[in-house]
Amino acid sequence: MDDRIIERQLEEITAIADGAADPEVALTAMVLHHLRSALEDRDHLTTWQEELRSLPPEDAWRLRRVQRLYVEEWVQVVGEIRPDLSEGEARAAVHATLALLHSPTEYKSGLPRDAVTPLLARMALGALRAAGAGSEPPVESV
Repeated sequence: MDDRIIERQLEEITAIADGAADPEVALTAMVLHHLRSALEDRDHLTTWQEELRSLPPEDAWRLRRVQRLYVEEWVQVVGEIRPDLSEGEARAAVHATLALLHSPTEYKSGLPRDAVTPLLARMALGALRAAGAGSEPPVESV
């Protein structure tokens, strides 16, 4: 398994978060970077996700640690933008958003890439901005 993909992603997202002028700029750049990677590395990411389940425990632990660090970069930036969210709420919103951004690895919508990218980017940013805000949806606790 080539774990350089997730390690490279962590390095790149950290550089984006640390180098941005403000957290809003960072978040937008992070969304676009993640989405671009999901679209460009679709086959590698799908294989990586499948192989992760069959790794020896020590290798799986190491890779899951890198994944957790990646998520924490996002949680930090979201927390700066949304101080009203608890850390748990920010983390849940980040995980849901990353799943949305990974969705092109799971299916092909039939839309051209230049249509998918702005659509999913707007949805991801909207989800993070809407997390925990305003009135609750009419849904019982899950």
